[in-house]
Amino acid sequence: MLLYKYLPPERIDVLKNRSIRFSQPIAFNDPFEFKPVIESTLSIDEVQDEIDKNFDKLIQSKIDELPLELRTMLIGHDLKKWVRDQINNNQGWIKSQSSVAAKNVSSTLTNVSNQLVGVLSLTEKRENLLMWSHYADSHRGFCIGFDSSHHFFNRKRSEKDEFYHLRKVNYIKKRPSKALRQTNSTDLFLLKSDIWEYEQEWRICSVLKDADRVLDGHPPKVHLFKYPQESVMEILIGANATQCFTDELLKTVKSDAKFSHVKIMKCKESETEYALNIVKL
Repeated sequence: MLLYKYLPPERIDVLKNRSIRFSQPIAFNDPFEFKPVIESTLSIDEVQDEIDKNFDKLIQSKIDELPLELRTMLIGHDLKKWVRDQINNNQGWIKSQSSVAAKNVSSTLTNVSNQLVGVLSLTEKRENLLMWSHYADSHRGFCIGFDSSHHFFNRKRSEKDEFYHLRKVNYIKKRPSKALRQTNSTDLFLLKSDIWEYEQEWRICSVLKDADRVLDGHPPKVHLFKYPQESVMEILIGANATQCFTDELLKTVKSDAKFSHVKIMKCKESETEYALNIVKL
């Protein structure tokens, strides 16, 4: 399967330098990216479960730390009952504190993701009119078709690895809200509102510190990763691309022997439908 990356004309450096950006979530055009709604760190049931498992041992250990005189004055069973009663009578406070902690955890996850994680977003569709408009400078740019089966997109290091392998984005109508223990990597990396479903997106995440080159400038920094040229199978030139840009792209690709296998095509407006016709150059 081929997956596509839409780019504006000024990003012809992707072809010239054989490097592509893995972007931090803060650079995305969706403000909800990497912002899971964590409603609590622990549910009341989970708190109660932890108490049931460890309560007696914890209270006994604290009693054992007291001076002998105090220990003899205390009846362990009565103390344990009092503490249990306090917990049961203050479940509302426990829940509110868990919610406050959850907001801090969610914010921390977002901040850490922006510091550590880069994402390359690709799509299944090469003829999407909206994506040509949004990501390729109103059809003036170009689109690269990558072979998704290439090793570059399949470098999963373990079953739990979140990086260096392609995954499909899940589109949902309602933003999920979960306890921390119920939140998984899909909630963080791969969930979007169904309003974005037309993008049919696939993602590969990277560790930003692995970048081959980092460009400073207006924040956030740009992290560039080398890609193998043999992973590129086709390049499409937008319907509104200038002749100057078309000539530059053709020269760039044809002057590099490692791109000799790449099909170069041009998008043209259909004369009868709201669609693009693709012709080989």
